[in-house]
Amino acid sequence: MTDTQVPSTLAERPTDPEHGVPVPFVGEYDDGTRGVGELNRKRVIQCALSRICGLCGRSLEWRVAFLGSADDADRNGFVYPPLHEDCAEAAARLYPVLAVPALGQQAGLREWALVVTGGFELERPASRGGDQRILFRPNSVASDHRFRPG
Repeated sequence: MTDTQVPSTLAERPTDPEHGVPVPFVGEYDDGTRGVGELNRKRVIQCALSRICGLCGRSLEWRVAFLGSADDADRNGFVYPPLHEDCAEAAARLYPVLAVPALGQQAGLREWALVVTGGFELERPASRGGDQRILFRPNSVASDHRFRPG
C-alpha cells in the first residue's frame, strides 16, 4: 500500500497484519485489540456526537460519506459511522475486495453502496433485545453509488 492509494490521515493508522490495510478508528479498542470488521460501540458513538471520521479518527467537514451494503442504502440506515469523502473512496477500494466481514458488516458483501450527504441522524436501538447496532440515517443525499468489488 502506498500513500497515493489512501489519504495521509488514513495511512497513519495502524496496519492490520492479516489484511495489510489500515485499521479503522472504530475498529480499535483501548486495550489494543483491533480489526477491520470490529465496531467499537464507544468510538461509533464518539464519531456521531463529535463528528469524527470512522476511519481516520479526524474531524469531519460539512459533507460526509457513508459506506455499507446496498441494503443499508436502500433502508437509509448505515451501521458504519460517517467518513470523509476521500476516506470513503479509499475504503471502497481497500476493504470490499478483502471478501471478509469489514466496516461493520456481518459477512463479506457482493454489492456495496457509497452515499454522500450533507448530514445525518443518529438512531440508537430502542430496546435491549434484537439488533443492537446503532444506525446512521443520511439526509440531503447528494450522491448514491453502488458497486461490486473486484
